[in-house]
Amino acid sequence: MDFKELEYSHRAILAPILRSKNSYLSEYSFTNAYLFRKPHNYQVAESDDCIFLHGITYDNKTYMMPVCPLDIIPQKKLIEMGELVDFFFPIQEEWLKFFPEDKFTYSYLDGDSDYIYLTERLAAFAGRKLAKKRNLLKQYNEGYKTEDFELTLERFDDAKYILDIWERDINMAANHGSDYYETLEALEKITEFNLRGMISYADNKPSGFVLGEELNDETFALHFAKGIREYKGIYQHLYNSFSIKLNSKYKYINFEQDLGKDTLRQAKSTYYPDEMRKKYRVALIK
Repeated sequence: MDFKELEYSHRAILAPILRSKNSYLSEYSFTNAYLFRKPHNYQVAESDDCIFLHGITYDNKTYMMPVCPLDIIPQKKLIEMGELVDFFFPIQEEWLKFFPEDKFTYSYLDGDSDYIYLTERLAAFAGRKLAKKRNLLKQYNEGYKTEDFELTLERFDDAKYILDIWERDINMAANHGSDYYETLEALEKITEFNLRGMISYADNKPSGFVLGEELNDETFALHFAKGIREYKGIYQHLYNSFSIKLNSKYKYINFEQDLGKDTLRQAKSTYYPDEMRKKYRVALIK
C-alpha cells in the first residue's frame, strides 16, 4: 500500500472525486483537507484503485476517510483498511449501510457534528430566539459607517490585518485554539481554491471577514470567520450580510464543528442550528 503526504499536486485527482460525493460534511472538500493537512497529518493512501485519506482526529485517534464512493469499495478492502486504524471517519448516516453491524461498530462525538443553518433564517435573523442577534446587528450597522466588499486577493492586506488582531485577542483567551496559519494560507490561495468571501469595513477600517466554499449543490461551507472584537456586532453583521448574498443559491450554510470546545459550542449554539449533522466513527470489530 502506498502512503504519501497530502500535497497540492493531489488536488487534480482528489478535488473532483470529493466534490462528486455531494456530501454535506465539511471534511469532504480538498480545500479543507489541504488547509488542515498538518493538524490531521493527512496522508493519501492508495490500494487497488481505492483512495483514502489517513488522518488523526483532534482527540488523537487514527482514521481512514474514504475518498472513492463507498459503493465501489469492496467490503474486503474496507476490512483491510479498517485493520490499520482506529476507525473510518467521518461517515455520514446514509453511508452506514456499507458497514454491516456484524463487522463494524458505530459511534459519534457531539463535538464532531457540523452545525447546519437555513440560509434564509440567517439572512433574516427572524424570531424571538435571535432577538439579541438582531440587536447586536443593529448596533454595528447604526454605530458605524459600514461597507461590505467581495473578499479577493486585492484585499489580502486588510484581511491579514483583521486576522492578526484576531490572533492577538484569542491568545489572551483561555481554552481557545487558533487556526491562524490555515486561515492565512486560505487567504493567500483564495483564487486557486475558488473560495468565496466577504470583508467588512467600519468607518473605513477593516473590521471582519468570512471565507468559505461550495460544499454541495445546496450547501455553502463557512470555513473561516474572523472579526475585531472592538466592533460590537461584527460577527452578527458578517453572518447576516453574507447569508443575504448566498440566499439565492444555497439553502444551507455549514458552520462546521465545535471540536468539543466550550467557546465554539456556545458561539454556534446561540444561532440555533436547524440541524446537527453527525459524523460517525465506524470501527472494525477486531
